[in-house]
Amino acid sequence: MPNTRLPNSIFFALVVVAAVQLNYYAQLLPEIVGSHFDTSGFASAWQTKVAFFTVELTVIVVATIVSFGIPRLIAAMPASAINLPNKDFWLSPERREDTICFLRAQMAWFGCALLAFLLLVMELVFRANLRKPPRLNTAAFVLALLLFVAFSALWSIRLVLRFSRAPE
Repeated sequence: MPNTRLPNSIFFALVVVAAVQLNYYAQLLPEIVGSHFDTSGFASAWQTKVAFFTVELTVIVVATIVSFGIPRLIAAMPASAINLPNKDFWLSPERREDTICFLRAQMAWFGCALLAFLLLVMELVFRANLRKPPRLNTAAFVLALLLFVAFSALWSIRLVLRFSRAPE
């Protein structure tokens, strides 16, 4: 059974980073901040600082629900309601607990990657708003996006390979 202690600890540390990030930039940012940026990095939409920080908190809550709420929901569902390849095998009474533990661990790791990516994007946006005029570091954003997409692809392939194996 996979252990979720490490990804849970990393996720908690990322939430602490988010709190520090929010507290630090709340004092530095102007009352109106760039919230959307065009392909050249210039701000193309604006929000109040309060609305922007509300979005950041919402992002953290959504990442938490994805990481920890969905696996709990899956664990509580009957096998008939779960869409999983070879689910009769993987959700049989003797394997269900191991399968749910594996899914919990994988979702926790995905949550860590998701929250890290979102915090990095928020950092880029905060830094962009400290410039006059606000300008996003698009190279850093594209690199972060590519890394997150690569992680997501590998994570998805791992899940597919694990559960598409035909039981012998």
